[in-house]
Amino acid sequence: MDELVSDVLIDCQGRSTHRLVLECDGSVTVHFAAGGTVARVDPSTRTVLTPGVHVPPQVMNAAAAMRVR
Repeated sequence: MDELVSDVLIDCQGRSTHRLVLECDGSVTVHFAAGGTVARVDPSTRTVLTPGVHVPPQVMNAAAAMRVR
């Protein structure tokens, strides 16, 4: 897949917690630093498209913000 934009979220200690990638189809792929989980979200509806994965609200907010860049 081709990516349009990527962003890294960091915690208050300066450690990377998530990498977000805006895909060409408008979805965002979320890579969790802890555990290596990968989830796909639809930022326009704030829906997690990967079954069984919880995306925290602050990460979903960041994904939704990427949509309007």
